[in-house]
Amino acid sequence: MSDDLLFESKNYFYLGNYQSTINEINKKSRQIIEKSLKAESDYFLYRCYIAQGNYDLVLQETKNNRGEDPTIAGLQLLASYLSRPDENRESTLVTITQWIGDGVVKFNYHLQVIIATIYFNEQLYDEALSILNNCDHIEGLSMLIQIFLKIDRLDLAQKAYETMKKIIDPDATPALLSLAWINIYNGDEKLKSALSSFEEMTERYGPTPLLLNGQAVCALAMKRFEKAESLLLDSIEKNPKNSDTIANLINCYINMKKPNEIIQRYINQLKTLSPKHDWTSAINEADALFEVSKSRFN
Repeated sequence: MSDDLLFESKNYFYLGNYQSTINEINKKSRQIIEKSLKAESDYFLYRCYIAQGNYDLVLQETKNNRGEDPTIAGLQLLASYLSRPDENRESTLVTITQWIGDGVVKFNYHLQVIIATIYFNEQLYDEALSILNNCDHIEGLSMLIQIFLKIDRLDLAQKAYETMKKIIDPDATPALLSLAWINIYNGDEKLKSALSSFEEMTERYGPTPLLLNGQAVCALAMKRFEKAESLLLDSIEKNPKNSDTIANLINCYINMKKPNEIIQRYINQLKTLSPKHDWTSAINEADALFEVSKSRFN
């Protein structure tokens, strides 16, 4: 019964519909009485606020927690880190190392996901994998699959997906999303299956930036650039600060040969919003190489 109470909230969260997650948890606040259920709902509630960029709200509401609850401490760390990634990077990584050494992380799967999220953002993929090693919970397995695909280990991503199917129904949202991303990586005919899956979830649950970006990535791979553009513009209307949307839109507009000033505007926006995004890193590396090459002729 407890799991059923948060089912819709979690499902909205997995779909990237953070405001609906917040609304659903707030609507059921009077029913969320049991201590463990309250802790679970708080975790998803604050993860949503963090995803929306409401870092100060999370830090303010949890300020009375002074390390007593490791999950809340983890959420505080994530909010603080994301509010100023460059400034807080070193202290955040030191704190994580201390927690791992103290054994705080080992049996707390929420904390494992939080720490893996920070490592992922820092492109410390080996460290993220070591935290999620042998995990048997949904969010951790979803993240494992994303990391394995990021480092081109399709075999391990598929293995993690097989483990996931033993825990949840293959038709559950996290499993459908994971399979869709695996199918995108496989390409060719699998792209059609991935696109259908994203479209079906969009029809069933409504469009979110995550689902629209999934469809757009499929469309880009199929060279359907106008369709991708339409999906990405819908996504940017829902969240103008979604870095994946902006990165995919840059890719789309380069392929569509849009005017350079439009492309550059989105590049500048991405650099500001997400300095550690893969696209930003690639652009910065290209800029640095250009400057080195240019200096040779000065």
